[in-house]
Amino acid sequence: MGKLDFAPIADTTRRAEIVALLRRAILTGQLEPGQKLNELRIAEQMRVSRAPLREAMRELVQEGILTSIPYAGTFVIDVTAKDIDDAYSLNKVLDEFAIELTWPLRDQRFFDELDRRHEAVKQATRDRDTTRQIETALQLHGLIHEWADNSVLLETWQRLTSRLQMYFALHQRARNEPVPDEDIHETYVRLLKGADMRAAQSHAREHIGLDFEELLAYALSLEQRDSKGAKVDRAGPTRNRSDGS
Repeated sequence: MGKLDFAPIADTTRRAEIVALLRRAILTGQLEPGQKLNELRIAEQMRVSRAPLREAMRELVQEGILTSIPYAGTFVIDVTAKDIDDAYSLNKVLDEFAIELTWPLRDQRFFDELDRRHEAVKQATRDRDTTRQIETALQLHGLIHEWADNSVLLETWQRLTSRLQMYFALHQRARNEPVPDEDIHETYVRLLKGADMRAAQSHAREHIGLDFEELLAYALSLEQRDSKGAKVDRAGPTRNRSDGS
């Protein structure tokens, strides 16, 4: 685990900045799965009061990457093989449905936005920026959900996104390959611009499945490691890990 060291935050856009900093700490591994957040220490490092920090933490609880346990505290969610399997399975279904709904609604504005988001992914890849690469890739995939004109679909995708960010970051750290050498979305973008909806759906399923087995195996190895380590607290996440301690 890297040393946790948050910079002070200005008064403006305080909550959004706190959310962004906490999310980045989770994605970069400064805050590990199952780790308890030390509110006092984080607030002191950011030079903010605990009220906006708690608001930011509640937002991340709603997103699903933090969990709050009464009388115990707030923790980064644990990552299990079942969680990953559930998320990837749902992602495949959502993407296929989103493509079907979006297909007749595509226009030049859609294609232009698709290109803009794809370029953002390529720029993050060139910059070797792990967190930004994950964020922009999910924004690229999110376009079909935004364009589908289905509010329930979009809400479901938005809730899933934070977990996917965490899983992708965990996978890249596990491979010790912070950012892929090349962007892998060329075919995805080309098919979304094309005339064959079934081909686009099929490729989307295959794209989601990339490295899935490897990530699943890594999650299983973490579960086995934890089961051999400190004694299990069945009331919640592992509580012998606290940020900055």
